[in-house]
Amino acid sequence: MCKMNDSLLTIIGSSYFEPISVLLEKLEKHDKGKSNEVQAGYYVNGFAASICILAVVCLESYVMRVRYINKASQDEINKMSVPTYLKILYPDFPFEDELFEVHILRDTLAHNHLWEVSYSSDDEKGMILHSVNKWSSGDKKYQQYVDLNTHLTKTLSLNVSPIKVGKVDAMTVLKTVWQILIFLEGKNRNQCYVSHLRTAHKGKLVRFGEIIGMSETCT
Repeated sequence: MCKMNDSLLTIIGSSYFEPISVLLEKLEKHDKGKSNEVQAGYYVNGFAASICILAVVCLESYVMRVRYINKASQDEINKMSVPTYLKILYPDFPFEDELFEVHILRDTLAHNHLWEVSYSSDDEKGMILHSVNKWSSGDKKYQQYVDLNTHLTKTLSLNVSPIKVGKVDAMTVLKTVWQILIFLEGKNRNQCYVSHLRTAHKGKLVRFGEIIGMSETCT
């Protein structure tokens, strides 16, 4: 009997598409288009934050394949940020600032950056913001990419207060990540091929890019 040796790469990026699709359905179900100055709704915040984290992890999985295909050095893998690496690899990469901001939001959620918020309650308006103080300090990229007055990122206007992250933030992150994946696919399908992938959404099998477009129109 002839034995054959096979090999594979442990890239799981596309495996996140189905969970993200499920979370999008849950998010749309609970989102009522209402928010206040202090926080997003309890369920909206949880689903939106989860989508943001999974979207970034999905992208980083594909970028690891990009590094492998392009024979990145260990220093490039261990010490170079994803936005910087992609900009060096592809000088025409147009999403460097956006990707830094997406990573800032990921860090905000994954490490639960802490804020002290002062507010009052109103029967009609709900929670009214008075002041906010970031208890945990931000790094250099935080200072560069976040408006310290509005507490939003400068290009994508992402909320950086963990409890304020809602559907608009989730859709912005997801759309940005998808645009980057399509950019990488355009450079080399061997490193990233996603445009054909389908996943279940609301009882139908739909291309993942179409799901993003469908959910975005509901925002």
